[in-house]
Amino acid sequence: KQWYQRRVAITAGNATDIKKLSFQRASRTDKGVSAARQIVSCNLHVDDIERSVELLNSQLPSDIIVYDIIRTTKSYDCHKYATSRVYQYLCPTYVFAKTYAETYIGYRLPQDVLEQVRTTLTFFVGTKNFFNYTSGKKMNDPSCSRYLRSIECSDPFVMGNTEWVRITLHGDSFMYHMIRKIIGMTIATTRDVTPAQYLQKSFESERCDVPLAPGLGLILEEVKQQRYNNKFASDNTRKPLVWDAYEETVRQFKADQIEKVIYEEEQKRRVVLQWVETLKMHTFYTGDVLPESLFTKPEVKSTVEGVPCSTVPMGNG
Repeated sequence: KQWYQRRVAITAGNATDIKKLSFQRASRTDKGVSAARQIVSCNLHVDDIERSVELLNSQLPSDIIVYDIIRTTKSYDCHKYATSRVYQYLCPTYVFAKTYAETYIGYRLPQDVLEQVRTTLTFFVGTKNFFNYTSGKKMNDPSCSRYLRSIECSDPFVMGNTEWVRITLHGDSFMYHMIRKIIGMTIATTRDVTPAQYLQKSFESERCDVPLAPGLGLILEEVKQQRYNNKFASDNTRKPLVWDAYEETVRQFKADQIEKVIYEEEQKRRVVLQWVETLKMHTFYTGDVLPESLFTKPEVKSTVEGVPCSTVPMGNG
């Protein structure tokens, strides 16, 4: 705090009271979730912006970076002016395998299964009641109504010997665990672990236990500030809050400090692969008792390059 006050010109009064500093962040993330582009607003007295950015980055760890400091209106609050949020979920394609025998690191996603994933994801687009896709909410809670503008799944790509896809979600706002449950239900539906009608049922009045995918691959990609830009930057009197000038820097930082860690963690700890194993024990439904045959799963162990998942040591690549 003393360094920050001395070198980036936080006044003495503001340095001891965060409320006077008016510190705010544009969006929150779940524990363990990374952010590629984040915005914070606060009161700073800065003369040389470029030098201040350099000083800040010289004191920060390598996995945190300040791209710029931009002067805004005095009353600017980055959270209030956030119009929408973009998240990405990096997902190994073996989670979409139709059988547990096929669920291994060397799996490659067939085109027809990729199209099924994309079709399933479109079901979540639009305004829906996502009370089953968060925690502690009831069906009639108006805060559960959320608008998703788009969800897209990339073509597969290979990192190391594992194939991945990027699932990009653009929505006005997201609730706690909402994205991870969307991914979890998409995986369960694609694998035929849960009956297809449960996708529709999860948006009806009864409580469903929607599976929660691991947080490892989730990234806050961007918080859009279109409301601010339209109101204050459309006539070029103020600098718009957009990322065009930093795209290459963001791309490199994201590749080196976020995506690389995700790939290495999955290779070393098999977080997602071991989570898939739990799906065959997931019941999904908390309402009336359904036929036992609905939950019958094959007794085949998943494999990691020919090795049963249950025998792979934790923390060993």
